[in-house]
Amino acid sequence: MKKLFLTLLVAVVSLTASAQVYVGGGVGFWRNNDANTTSVYISPEVGYSLSDKWALGIGLGYAHSYADGIKVNGLEANPYARWNYAKFGPVSLFLDMGFGVATFKAKDADDSSTAWNMGVKPGIKVALAKQIDFVAHFGFLGYRDADDGLDEVYGNNGFGFDLNATNVMFGVYYNF
Repeated sequence: MKKLFLTLLVAVVSLTASAQVYVGGGVGFWRNNDANTTSVYISPEVGYSLSDKWALGIGLGYAHSYADGIKVNGLEANPYARWNYAKFGPVSLFLDMGFGVATFKAKDADDSSTAWNMGVKPGIKVALAKQIDFVAHFGFLGYRDADDGLDEVYGNNGFGFDLNATNVMFGVYYNF
């Protein structure tokens, strides 16, 4: 039993010695005084680099919006596998392949609503320092679906490619 435990311990240590954990995410805030609307978004992210080419991660998000006297709160989870397909010095190009699930509920509503997507998000990572990376995601290729009235969470329902200025996300990662 001791030999089995020691063998498993050595295997885990050797796997984690070459891997790298990263944490980061993004935040967003928008206030429109003319329309009396407010939006807040917080999305922490954690990932595990399996090699120079592959990583696994998950982003967890919280969103709050206020518009026309209605307060809406939401949670989302976005697990992904990241493939780094090109590297040019400190710049890496990658594809995040995964899915996302979000649930939203208005303050006085009885039911919550759900949205989900599955697809690929291209991105770029720039190593600013040894342990700090700037990351940008832009676009989406895949499928989206949502309950009635939730098209604005991930975009219109259906299959396709979406590349526009409202679909760009920026973040900063800290590598351990």
